[in-house]
Amino acid sequence: MLRRSAAQCGVPATERRAGRLGVVRSREGIRRKPVGDIETFDDEMSKSPRSDVRVGRPEESVRAVGARVLSVLGRQSWLDRPGYRLEHTLGFALAACGGAGERTSNLLHGTWLGHPLHPLVVALPTGAVATTVALDVAAVLPGHQAGLREASRVSLGSGIVASLAAATTGLNDWQQTQEQSRRVGLVHGALNAVATALYVLSWCDRRRGRHVRGVAASAVGYGITAASGYLGASLVYRLGVGVDQSGVRWDTGEWTLLLAEAALEAGQPQRVEAAGVGLVLLRDGDDVLAVGELCPHLGAPIVDGWMDRGQLVCPWHGSRFDPVTGQVVRGPATAPLPCYQTRILAGTIEVRPGKPTGLRAATGAGE
Repeated sequence: MLRRSAAQCGVPATERRAGRLGVVRSREGIRRKPVGDIETFDDEMSKSPRSDVRVGRPEESVRAVGARVLSVLGRQSWLDRPGYRLEHTLGFALAACGGAGERTSNLLHGTWLGHPLHPLVVALPTGAVATTVALDVAAVLPGHQAGLREASRVSLGSGIVASLAAATTGLNDWQQTQEQSRRVGLVHGALNAVATALYVLSWCDRRRGRHVRGVAASAVGYGITAASGYLGASLVYRLGVGVDQSGVRWDTGEWTLLLAEAALEAGQPQRVEAAGVGLVLLRDGDDVLAVGELCPHLGAPIVDGWMDRGQLVCPWHGSRFDPVTGQVVRGPATAPLPCYQTRILAGTIEVRPGKPTGLRAATGAGE
């Protein structure tokens, strides 16, 4: 069959250039070009008169700007090199401390808390600096100016100290991020570093009696902190950093036959499904264990993990879990791994929701 070029079919040059991307802009509106064909169709939206187009509400514009900023930052691949260098430096420093480094990392992650520690610590510098700004505004009013200025300086100093604690927990969490989250997190931390430097400058100016200059520095720093806070919140609420990503859990149901016992080999975890929920079966000696399919930290596939000295190890970042209770033994994970009851009955492995009983690999156990 004879095929003709777009030029031979009378398609304008501007449309041919845009057509390479599958979208054609013309005076009639927007057309989409089907793959492998030159025929187009008019977009229904393009037929509306221009008078029907309404300007978006202010909040929609703000959301659009925020999404665009995150998208642009997430594409800055040049941030990867300094990011990995910083990550390796932090990793070497913790590894050099041996067991103390591991315990410190768990402390900073919030493994002991069952929740990331960083969001709790961040509230301290943010609140202290906000108090400083409020006291600076109150000091403009007549009366008690000297006392308010001194109080604002003390509050700012507390915020500086708390900022160092927040930065430490944030860096510890940031080490295990990747791609877009890593890049946005690096900018988030850099903005916080700039803001903290301005707070230090402001505190020094206030101490030397340069109150107006000190107020200006802290005000600019607080604005930068607010912008950085937007990025930090986006890391959690949009990109899922620090959120339990273990996925859907199997909460209700009875004993369900999932696999023949002979099909589950030692050291070879297997993914199965129960009621549409993914599970992972694995052996630990004579025991058969059933856990959720995704690591709570960043959703790593547990089927690629392994058992080490009675602990289940995440394949991505090395989080360790007690395979019976699901509790975190070592971070960066902070949320527990879902675990389920198991039994071996007539040569088959059966699983049901509920806390594991410890009666495993015994015929009819848990009935």
